[in-house]
Amino acid sequence: MTNEERKDFYMNRNIKLYPTYCALTWDVLFVWTILTVYYTTVKGLSFSQAVLLDSVQTIAACIMCGPLTKLFANLKTVTATRLGNLGYIGFLLILIFGKTFWQFSIGAVCLAFAYIMCSVKNTSILNKSLRLVNRSNDYQRVYGKGVSIYYVLEAISSIAATYLFRVNAYLPFCLSLAFIVLAQIYSFLIKNPEKFQESNAIIDSKEEQAVLKAKQPDSFLKILSSGFVISLLFYALIMRGALYIDTTQLRLYLQEVTDAQTGIIPFWTFGYIFAFMRLCQGISSKYQFKFNLKFNLKSLIIFTLTFIISVSSTALVYLFMPNSILKLVIILFLMIVTCILRQPNTILLNNYMQVCTHSKNHERMYALRTIAEYLGIAIFNAIYAQLLNSFNNNIGYADLIHVGILILPMLIGLIVFIRALTKKYAQKYTIIKPEYTEDEL
Repeated sequence: MTNEERKDFYMNRNIKLYPTYCALTWDVLFVWTILTVYYTTVKGLSFSQAVLLDSVQTIAACIMCGPLTKLFANLKTVTATRLGNLGYIGFLLILIFGKTFWQFSIGAVCLAFAYIMCSVKNTSILNKSLRLVNRSNDYQRVYGKGVSIYYVLEAISSIAATYLFRVNAYLPFCLSLAFIVLAQIYSFLIKNPEKFQESNAIIDSKEEQAVLKAKQPDSFLKILSSGFVISLLFYALIMRGALYIDTTQLRLYLQEVTDAQTGIIPFWTFGYIFAFMRLCQGISSKYQFKFNLKFNLKSLIIFTLTFIISVSSTALVYLFMPNSILKLVIILFLMIVTCILRQPNTILLNNYMQVCTHSKNHERMYALRTIAEYLGIAIFNAIYAQLLNSFNNNIGYADLIHVGILILPMLIGLIVFIRALTKKYAQKYTIIKPEYTEDEL
């Protein structure tokens, strides 16, 4: 088998294996449905400490993202994701054996490390594999398939976790650990794309060395000098921060409607509702590329306006409709609509980055966007938490004011990003046959 044939064989196999690997390493399974209850009832933390751990993880990710991306810039992609998997393992081991808030804070830092390594490098595995076999136009479809598989697994694990938790509080975390170990073993079936890039590199002369050096990633500051990058990061910060509140909304409302004293549905339905919403996210991730094929840049406009309408409607129904099964169904439907927007929006942004930036800067672009998204989550979650505190956990008033605060910056971010995208790339961007530009990016 020639080098070219080996490259085609292994890169196509990477693409085939990627959706499953992406699903196993996108996040930890069996954890999030019962984590807050686990912290407060098993480990003895207060509710505020449990919420604070989310902030620790978010802040740690913001601080580490840039340095880690630079430190591991030359580390092969699959090897880097294996390090990320070790971060997941560290997080789960601390969950199982930890006893104090500070130990769990270290676990949150391990989780932040895992997120950064896996999110940045996992995407590079797919991007580099596709480019080596001239299949870049398959990015959205393959990536969306991997995310959809994750949400199916997450839905199943959400239901299983509630039952396993009743049997033994540690069982969900042990099972989650087993899945990460499985992902680590699975990773050895995937080949580093860099191996085949290096095999074709010729660096005999000083001129060729200079050309190779010129292809190295630019500095973060140089990348940030691009108006397109600034607009993309601004939009990512606003939208990711806005869309993140759906998880907080869902948990608060489900706690209210399943309360032993005032709830209108039994507690055991919590896991099933959460699972159904995850399945909806998975379906939207799988078919988002068809939606974008039909609406192109209008997709972002539709997402933004749908978010504003759904959150506002949720607040109004919560405030002015009497408690009933019908009210529950309407609110859950509106929350599902908000959930459905999350991953397609992220995948579309990934696609614009793939199409409109030079391949040598993709990893640093992912790092910058990750920082922007985590900042958005931290800022808007803090605003939302303060609003909930001010209105005694009334999600109706909090939602109305929160979305009111966000409407103007969301619309400005959308307009600025679309103008920057169409100004420079209107003739080059197409979802069917992406064309990578050779500009300052």
